[in-house]
Amino acid sequence: MVVDPGRTVGAHSAVGLGAVVNATIFTESRWQAVLGLPTAGLLWSFATFLAHSEQVEALGVAKSEALFYVALGGMAQTLLLWLGFTVVIWAMTRAFGGRVPLLRLMTLVSASSLALWVGAPAAAFWINGAPGHTAIATTISLISMALFLHALTRGLSADLHWSFLRAAGAVSAASVFLASFAFLAL
Repeated sequence: MVVDPGRTVGAHSAVGLGAVVNATIFTESRWQAVLGLPTAGLLWSFATFLAHSEQVEALGVAKSEALFYVALGGMAQTLLLWLGFTVVIWAMTRAFGGRVPLLRLMTLVSASSLALWVGAPAAAFWINGAPGHTAIATTISLISMALFLHALTRGLSADLHWSFLRAAGAVSAASVFLASFAFLAL
């Protein structure tokens, strides 16, 4: 399969986030893409642990043991979110007339998650951090989420040979659905 340089974010086919996503999607060794969201989950867990380190010390729990449990919970949460988001984006892709295998879409979602390596820890600080530091964490989290959704839209567009607008419609519909679900769960 040939990568269309017009579908990359940068000015040149070898530049930009879209090129990274396209290179990951169109290579035979896709195992790198599988590490995207689990890495974001580990970074989320580490930031959550740092945000609650004073509480851990007050409980008298060993730091290594507490980090293990926080990382285990964060990874479980991230993997379930990965699966849930993939199923919703799969359903929205089908609603927009596309056909993509679920495992292929899981790989695409994870390959698009490079921005979440910065956004997940920032979101953990936003949720768990001190009130004075949440404004910058909020900004970083929202920008990272926008970059993630943009990369996912580019990857979905390239994978299904859709226009960017059609892929953005499917990704936006999935995002609105999940945001509504999260809001109602609060």
